[in-house]
Amino acid sequence: MSQLPPPDSRPETATGTRTRSALRPLFMVLALLFLWEAWLWEKAKPAVAWVTGLLPFEAIKHAIAQWARRLPPYGALVLFVVPLILIEPINILALWFFAHKDVVAGSLCFLVAKLVGVGLMAFLFEACRQQLRSIGWFARLCDWILGINAWAHRLVDPYKQQLRAAFAEWKAGRGSGFWRRVMDLRRRAFAARS
Repeated sequence: MSQLPPPDSRPETATGTRTRSALRPLFMVLALLFLWEAWLWEKAKPAVAWVTGLLPFEAIKHAIAQWARRLPPYGALVLFVVPLILIEPINILALWFFAHKDVVAGSLCFLVAKLVGVGLMAFLFEACRQQLRSIGWFARLCDWILGINAWAHRLVDPYKQQLRAAFAEWKAGRGSGFWRRVMDLRRRAFAARS
């Protein structure tokens, strides 16, 4: 299988530039979705730890983690994938609620499925990390996903910095003319009140 040269060494064509420019918004959306999933994964770990700390099954959790660490690599993979299969019906239920115009119930189902799924997957991944990473293709998949995460950060971080700077200027009242007028109006309204 021949490998493509790095993107920088390929000759630039007018069509390639236009295609890349047209796909940039799609790449941005994909990067944002990926970062949302990665953020949710990271934020779910402490939340799951807090919830499991409240529930009186610390011994059960510890026993599951110990049992998972003794599994062979593909047994750990099955343990890792089964919760995904079990949570999919909740996502289907959420879609059913959305289809029947029950947005609140659909959103709640989706949120529960996402939080439980991500939390459970984070717990199982940490418990089975060594066995899972010993499977060659799974280790390459993990590395590829981490590469996508780094790419998404490289794509989105400049915009996040610009938004932070704009928000700081807006908060200080030095933003664009519209926001400066809004902040001046706000200051005058609060000054008149006191």
